[in-house]
Amino acid sequence: MKLRLILKTKTKKNKDIILKFNIAPSKHIGFINFINLAHGQDLPIEISFEKISKSGERDESKIVGQFKLQGKADLKLSELEEEIQDAERKKKKLQQKRKQQ
Repeated sequence: MKLRLILKTKTKKNKDIILKFNIAPSKHIGFINFINLAHGQDLPIEISFEKISKSGERDESKIVGQFKLQGKADLKLSELEEEIQDAERKKKKLQQKRKQQ
């Protein structure tokens, strides 16, 4: 299964702009847990950016924002969470079988 973060906005001429970020399978459960926590507590999420130079120096961007999550359908969110957990369980079982062989 693939999980993707999709950001949408519009230009001044009302043209849609979409940016998609793939979320690695190893991060699926953590991402879903974060979303569920933020949605369940009804608290804003803060977004910011960090620039990392080739030398490893980190610099926080001057752009920052906040937003609140709003669920389309809570049932769909719980189904997605279950699907991701099932996929993780299957992956772990396969890894254990490979180690035993």
